[in-house]
Amino acid sequence: MGTYVAASGPGQDTFGATIFDYALAGGKFVALTDDAVFVELIKSVLYHSMGLSKKSFHHFTRLDDLFELLHQDSQARYIVCLERRAAEADMSQVMERITRLCPGVGIIVLTQEVDQYATALLVEQGAHNIITKPISVASFTEKLAFTIAPQGKLSKLIEKGKKLLEAGGWGEAMLVAEDILKQKPDSAVGYMIKGDSYMGLEMTARAEEMYQRAMKSAELYLAPLKRLAALYEQSGDAEKQLECLRRLNEISPLNTQRILHIGELEIARGNTAVADEMFRSVMRLAQREAADFLSNLSGRIADICANRDPDMAIHYSKKALDLRGDNLTAADIATVTILGISLRKQGKWREAISEYLRVLAVVPGNATLLYNMAMAYSEGGEANKALSAVQKALKLDPELPASGRNVAFNIGTIFQKAGQNGTRFFKSAYEQDPNDKVLWATLKRSQALHESN
Repeated sequence: MGTYVAASGPGQDTFGATIFDYALAGGKFVALTDDAVFVELIKSVLYHSMGLSKKSFHHFTRLDDLFELLHQDSQARYIVCLERRAAEADMSQVMERITRLCPGVGIIVLTQEVDQYATALLVEQGAHNIITKPISVASFTEKLAFTIAPQGKLSKLIEKGKKLLEAGGWGEAMLVAEDILKQKPDSAVGYMIKGDSYMGLEMTARAEEMYQRAMKSAELYLAPLKRLAALYEQSGDAEKQLECLRRLNEISPLNTQRILHIGELEIARGNTAVADEMFRSVMRLAQREAADFLSNLSGRIADICANRDPDMAIHYSKKALDLRGDNLTAADIATVTILGISLRKQGKWREAISEYLRVLAVVPGNATLLYNMAMAYSEGGEANKALSAVQKALKLDPELPASGRNVAFNIGTIFQKAGQNGTRFFKSAYEQDPNDKVLWATLKRSQALHESN
């Protein structure tokens, strides 16, 4: 490993220095994902941009393998990139087990699409950061750096306060909270740290006051409401506890355990109709989660079969999409990608395009789908249609070539086949892997061709 020199101000070099210093101090990285493009992106950042050893990164597609690594290396510090659809089980249980096995872990959840409710639930369940794919190298580097360490003075104070709370340093944490509030008056996190400090000192009335201030400072902040709900449960004030739980459910309505708890409190108060609605809501969520689980499982089987048995991959990926019914979202793009690639391997590029269009009808304007459709057209010899599709993809996501060297290379090839200049894309591919002689040769040929014209 060489010496990484950070820039004096904020920027890409600062983020890179954070990652490099983390690895130098023994920090490691692991990904649980079946997305080969994303794995290449991680390798590009860690190996090519940072110059880190290949021992710093582990890649798995099976959850048990991830658990085994963390069990064997529990004292290490890890950043875990966790594919939402590859977790194969309840995300809260998965993240809880990861944290239990490796207390110093930082968890980044990878997803194709996430709305505000799903985001709230993932954060509740233990996610430290969320990445919506596709993502560029620059954006991933920034996300990784922020997951590793706070990047500003205020963030560092907050981190210090949380560590003091974990160590039981209530008085010192209180002083840090005061510093936070001096820098940022009405800081919800500042009030939270003060509230937790008061709770540690068994001053519940003052803690309640701080949590209420935190709640008023940030209406969508879950933590103060959860603390207040626990405080009211402890004091036996069921009415105030229920009020907090209802508000939590408005912000994050996908937490089945909380909805069940609300139903339990309502039926204890004699509100059977309200309780019944809560229980029905839990059942609807459970049914959807079951369908999602089966769909994800079918998609996982399709991925396993993709390189070995295209027919089986087609069968299971279609099954995964059919289980979604009319509820197709951007989260299903990975499955339709497997289906499309499997069909294309059999020369069924027209059928692949039909499947891409099927999902595009529900998730219009998705760059990944348009890129894959462009690849299908290109393989079918439809150069102009391929160019049109990839140009639409690039308009939606100009950073698409930066998501992987193969993606950049393929885009350049599509441009070239349509008689256009693909040099900038070949250059992007080469910059992501300067050691690849084929990429270098392709770039030189493209430059020579267009210089002569």
